Amino acid sequence: MRILLQHARTRLYLRGLGDWTVNPQDGFDFQHSQKAVDFAHQHALTGVQIAVRFIDSQFDEIFPLAAVAAMAVQQPRV
Repeated sequence: MRILLQHARTRLYLRGLGDWTVNPQDGFDFQHSQKAVDFAHQHALTGVQIAVRFIDSQFDEIFPLAAVAAMAVQQPRV
């Protein structure tokens, strides 16, 4: 499983700050959704979403960043 940041409009994946790629295999793997959220907030990225990519793409999921941030606020960290 890979945790990526994807630009919602262009569908490109973040490879590095200011560097985007069409290939999800080249995108930076944050390994945890909270790391992706923190990175997006620290670098004021807008229009991005979290893409959870699996080896079998039928299980891939996309989560709008605002929804992920709202879930983090509702659920206390343990």
